[in-house]
Amino acid sequence: MSDEILVKTEHLKKYFPVRKSGGGKAFVKAVDDVTLEIGRGETVGLVGESGSGKTTIAKMILGLLPPTENTIYIDGKNVWDRKNTKEIRKKVGAVFQDPASSLNPRSTVYRSLERPLLINGCSKGEAETLIRETAAKVNLGKELLERFPYELSGGQQQRVSIARAIMLRPRLLVLDEPTSALDVSVQAQTLNELLNLQQEYGMSYLFITHNLSVVRYMSDRICVMYGGKVMESGKMADVYENCVHPYTFGLMSSVPPLHPRQRDRKKYLLTGDMPSLIDAPEGCRFCTRCKFRQPVCESQEPAMKDMGDGHFAACHFAGEIEF
Repeated sequence: MSDEILVKTEHLKKYFPVRKSGGGKAFVKAVDDVTLEIGRGETVGLVGESGSGKTTIAKMILGLLPPTENTIYIDGKNVWDRKNTKEIRKKVGAVFQDPASSLNPRSTVYRSLERPLLINGCSKGEAETLIRETAAKVNLGKELLERFPYELSGGQQQRVSIARAIMLRPRLLVLDEPTSALDVSVQAQTLNELLNLQQEYGMSYLFITHNLSVVRYMSDRICVMYGGKVMESGKMADVYENCVHPYTFGLMSSVPPLHPRQRDRKKYLLTGDMPSLIDAPEGCRFCTRCKFRQPVCESQEPAMKDMGDGHFAACHFAGEIEF
């Protein structure tokens, strides 16, 4: 494993067992053969429709869900080797979509921030110093520390969640829709704070979102998922400006143009629904919704095609389709 790579997964799978209506067992293939790398100090954006497997990957990286097959390495250590658990937990932090649900309503902000520090061996004096330093870095006023979560706005609650996640100076921060519950002006403040913190501490981010404008602003690389599989990945600029997978182009087409001159741009509107992950198509997962499909797409799963400079796409005709 390269010293430049912090997080690495290879052919990661997560299947959930379900009962069929007529009896017998089947499996929901929530994550199916996903390879992902996150470099040190890098932000990787994970995008895709609801149900594509983004949060499942995040939970496996955080150690909340065991993988069905293969594993995750953080800093060269196997996340699912029990002897590494304590060490890895200090290296990983998480910020979730709804900050109110991740804060104890019976504890003040100060107590919510203090508890993880005491559990990890800090004295009360050290904890107080660290809490006040971190609160200042995320623009959380000291007068808010003695309030309860319900006394805070959504943006203030999210700042508490970010402060709690970074206090132990993790190497990796998993951000699962961290700004979706906030209004636009507060979103911008939160994103800029995250960028400043990343630059100061050298953290890596796994940034999960539906908002393609946000992921373009935040990410160095992007990974597009659909039906539990990676459809396209590469540098942000390469994928955003020169995508080669029909699904990626459909996602990009769904973003409203910022300039009136872009209203006449080429579009590819996605229709239909994602197929069931219990009875997934034999070939390409996206073939049931793809207007460019050929017989080979329905019978043969596409391999990841190297488009050059770290740009990959899982499409039989990547680079040949004119959108």
